[in-house]
Amino acid sequence: MQLSCYRLPEIQTPLVNKFYQANRVRGRATKQDTVWVTKSSELIAACRVQNVEQYAFLSTVFVATAYRGQGVAKRLLLCAIESQECVYTFAYRTIAPLYSQLNFVEIDQLTLPTVLREKFVNYTNQGREIIAMCFQRTVHT
Repeated sequence: MQLSCYRLPEIQTPLVNKFYQANRVRGRATKQDTVWVTKSSELIAACRVQNVEQYAFLSTVFVATAYRGQGVAKRLLLCAIESQECVYTFAYRTIAPLYSQLNFVEIDQLTLPTVLREKFVNYTNQGREIIAMCFQRTVHT
């Protein structure tokens, strides 16, 4: 199976929203987001990196059910973070180990930037079982 992972051009944002909607995924991409997708013959995975004030925030990561457990999410996330210095995300507890494999570390919500902390509190108040995580690129000298 040949998969390609790439940044979706802004003009194609409606395609990822149709994919999210068809799979009943919360969240909606905007043209201000950097959207990453994985395709086989069709769209099988997507995520977006939002600019929340000056912070990169990874959200709405979704892999179609038939493609789960095959490394698709890992590859997609690697594409999405490869050019980032620092990325925050809120991972569902059940998939936090995947993020840990990609060098995201769990952080205390109190250390989140205020705008992201407010988002985190809103999500947890909705009953989402999430943890705050951060990817920080290490610089080797």
